[in-house]
Amino acid sequence: MDHSNHTLLQAGSQTAISDRMRELLARAAQDHVYEQRTQGAVLDEIRQRLEGMEWLLREVRERELGGLSGALESVGGQLGELATRPPAWAEGLAQHVEVVRDRVDGVGDRVAVIGDRLDAVSERVRPVAELPGLWNDLGTVREGVAESLKRIQAVLDGGQGVPEHMAELTRRLGQLASGMEAAGGRFTRVDKALLDLTQRTERLEGGVLDLSEGLEETLASAIERLTGSVELLAGKVDGMTAQLTDAETRLAGRLDGVDGRLAGFDGRLEGVEGHLTGLDARFEGLEGHFGNLKTLEGRFDSVDSHLGAVEGRLETVDVRLQSIDGRIETSDSRLAGVDGRLAGLDQRLTDVDGRLLAQDQRFGTVDESFEGVNERLEMVDDRVEAVNQRVGQLPGLLEVGEVHKRVGELLSAQGDDQGKRFDTIEKRLAEAAAAMPPVTELMDLVRARPDREQLSETVDEIIQPSHNDLTRRLGALEETMLALAEALLRPTRTPKD
Repeated sequence: MDHSNHTLLQAGSQTAISDRMRELLARAAQDHVYEQRTQGAVLDEIRQRLEGMEWLLREVRERELGGLSGALESVGGQLGELATRPPAWAEGLAQHVEVVRDRVDGVGDRVAVIGDRLDAVSERVRPVAELPGLWNDLGTVREGVAESLKRIQAVLDGGQGVPEHMAELTRRLGQLASGMEAAGGRFTRVDKALLDLTQRTERLEGGVLDLSEGLEETLASAIERLTGSVELLAGKVDGMTAQLTDAETRLAGRLDGVDGRLAGFDGRLEGVEGHLTGLDARFEGLEGHFGNLKTLEGRFDSVDSHLGAVEGRLETVDVRLQSIDGRIETSDSRLAGVDGRLAGLDQRLTDVDGRLLAQDQRFGTVDESFEGVNERLEMVDDRVEAVNQRVGQLPGLLEVGEVHKRVGELLSAQGDDQGKRFDTIEKRLAEAAAAMPPVTELMDLVRARPDREQLSETVDEIIQPSHNDLTRRLGALEETMLALAEALLRPTRTPKD
């Protein structure tokens, strides 16, 4: 009977196979525990990074949004102050207009006083023409009259200088009116700048509304306050423009009155000249009335003194007009200062516009950053969900319990089959040994070469597919975790990059 196709084993080979299988199972269990620990460490790291990102978002919301709300409140406070309190240059301009108006009133009063005094002089000169007996020392009288005429001519020359001063005053008032027009133009530019500021504030409101629901109400109220403040400021600017227009109208009316009074003054001086011409004609007819020359001379001395007083008063008027000229120049310099202040206000409004543009850009950058962070958080959430799904599917995919169960069944089945085969082989060997004693040497030879390699190959063929599948799935899981770790460890790029 040929038993060459049977597998013959040495004594104790079944124990070695069991130890080998236990070692393989222990190694597989250790690998599984190691993989679980590695996956747990990776999940812990992912959890820590997610907590760090949550902390970063919380810090951004607490710090950046708080700073932005504080900056908006400060801008709203500054605009509220600009709207509620009129600017210093407007108050100074109103004060200067009042001072100029008072000084013009003073000039008109002084011109009226001069006219009254000229009336008094004409009344005092009139009786001189009616006096009889002016025949003595006619040459001396004519010399006195000529000198008086020279002095009156000097007075007339001084009176001619007064219209020139008034013309200069009118010219400077015209410059003041042009300055007022320039101020009106600058007020128009201020209104345009405020309108542009309102539009940009509305755009800023539209950008900030997308950030959060909490900031929407605050920004809406702030925009309403800013709009009301801007409207109030525009109304005050319109009121100041109307006041300046009324003041200019009043100044023009008073200057017209001053021109009329000066025209009356010229007429009265012409009347005085006519009276003096009549005096000259009457002096030619008074050659026989020299008896009262001394009295006439005394009266002419008094007239001369009165004319000297009038000349002194006219010089005083000239000095005062020069002082008025200096004050008008001071007013021009102050108006130039007001112009500079308007330019400074324009520059400040430009700076405020630039700051608002910078805030708008910052809001846009923050919005883009939040969008990028939201997108990245969504990507991280998707990847974490995918990892959780894969980790949840890992026991089902690996089928570790099923592998252990199958290996145990295979080992038990192979052990039972091998035990039965060994028992059958021993029985048959015993029978063959009893029947054929020469076969003992063959049995010893077969026992000396057990077929362990074939058994090892059989066990490897059984375990290798499961081991390859487990290795492949663990490799796929490792690649997934490495990709997730690289995505989490990759430095974030700002929108500028």
